[in-house]
Amino acid sequence: MKRIKIKICGQTNPAIIEHCLNIGVNQQGLIFYDRSPRNLDDGTLKIIHQYFQQFHDIFVGVFVNPTLEQIEEKLNIYNFQTIQLHGNENQELIDKIKSKFQKKIYKSISPEEFKVTNLKNIDQFLIEAKPDLKEQPGGNNKTWNWSDFENPLGHPFILSGGLNQNNIIEAINLTGTEFIDINSGVEEIKGEKNLSLIDSLITSLKN
Repeated sequence: MKRIKIKICGQTNPAIIEHCLNIGVNQQGLIFYDRSPRNLDDGTLKIIHQYFQQFHDIFVGVFVNPTLEQIEEKLNIYNFQTIQLHGNENQELIDKIKSKFQKKIYKSISPEEFKVTNLKNIDQFLIEAKPDLKEQPGGNNKTWNWSDFENPLGHPFILSGGLNQNNIIEAINLTGTEFIDINSGVEEIKGEKNLSLIDSLITSLKN
């Protein structure tokens, strides 16, 4: 199998962050959204800055319908190199974020919207099943029909949504993705990453 890039999102534990760095996880997502069980507080972000400053290109700051000031506040603590937008951000806001911060931008999108989107200034689209009204914007352990995947416009994309060691190979084969995003699939308790599940998933990919 081709080499797959791996992003583990919703990191809150510096010890698990360090483990993921040691085993070669390509990117790690830090969520800044008060209503998420994986919301990262400023104290932990300062610890990440203290111990992992040299790895700033590996970390992704995840926001939901943020203001420019909210993004800047986090970047002043730790200068991560990628901003992920996980809400209903429109082109105007995306352009402002790109212009002001000059960072890579990931944008979450449903599989249906991905087929027709004309959003610009996006480095990677993160494809995830559209949440129900009562669900979180992401990290809902919600799969979608990968056999219906289409990318007619040839956009760069990251595959997400309910991925775990039991379904990851099928999802990769059906979509042809080269980049995956894992969140709830490496948790036993919502919001807490599990080292054994992380290692098992990485092993299944390598095998």
